[in-house]
Amino acid sequence: MPNSTKEIRRRIRSIKNIGQITKAMELVSAAKMRKAQASALASRPYATLSSELLSNLIARTNGYDHFEQSDLPAMPAWQAGKSLLGGISPVGRDGKPSRVLIILVSSDRGLAGAFNSNVVNKALGIVKDEGAKEVDFVTIGKKGSDALLRMKYTLVATFPAKDKNVSLLDAEPIAVMSMDDFLAGKYEKVFVVYTDFVSTLVQKPSMLQLLPFVKEHVTRNNEQKTEFLFEPDPKEILDVLINRAVKFAVYQALVEAAASEHSARMVAMRNANDAAGDLLDELSLSYNQARQAGITRELSEISAAKLAMEG
Repeated sequence: MPNSTKEIRRRIRSIKNIGQITKAMELVSAAKMRKAQASALASRPYATLSSELLSNLIARTNGYDHFEQSDLPAMPAWQAGKSLLGGISPVGRDGKPSRVLIILVSSDRGLAGAFNSNVVNKALGIVKDEGAKEVDFVTIGKKGSDALLRMKYTLVATFPAKDKNVSLLDAEPIAVMSMDDFLAGKYEKVFVVYTDFVSTLVQKPSMLQLLPFVKEHVTRNNEQKTEFLFEPDPKEILDVLINRAVKFAVYQALVEAAASEHSARMVAMRNANDAAGDLLDELSLSYNQARQAGITRELSEISAAKLAMEG
């Protein structure tokens, strides 16, 4: 009895201590989750409207296609015709096959269920879809970096994950680096892979092609015949809008990922608390049964000893 009940008591104390930690993490994650969800939901209308505006403008101007070559900025021959809208060559400056850049948004911390593994698997799916193309990664979050390094992928840059107070300043260096490398002919495509916040219980790994802008997704409304006047000119407006759209797309991916991370961690910690409660109930029952069995055994031994003395 002493050894059995002592071991059960030790396990009960351990589980209670772990339960206190997971409960605290659940409460902290819940507070962060509410703020992150508010940020993600507040920025969505702007992201949607800016994308619609850009698509409408490209549809009406046909992108850069309506410009004379003399109107385009001067660039080397190997980069001729290259823009953030596409129309790029399948080979880079050195004549080698173009690479693909994937921006992977993960987290610095674990204990968030399948949050990190799901987004890494989504990125690996893009690698598979791109076939023989070489792939580079830019990672946001230590968990994504560690996973890709274990698989021997090339990381051209790493950034720490920011799980609160995400701003456009956090997205700007990532977006600028991606656009510069794309325009330099280093990459054929640039993707961002992140976790889209759906609800507290549902987070969906998602992929967005940042560059080049997919012209096939732009549809012209034939019923609208309104003519637009552009000032200073369509090209300058497109340059500014696409630049801002890429930066905001990266920002939106960061805030969506932050909301998803805190939601996933809160749910994971709540599930851990529930599991700890169930285990404590089982251990308490086992402890009471062991204690009762020990008492019964001791009473039996006392009764047997008394009978032996009387006999």
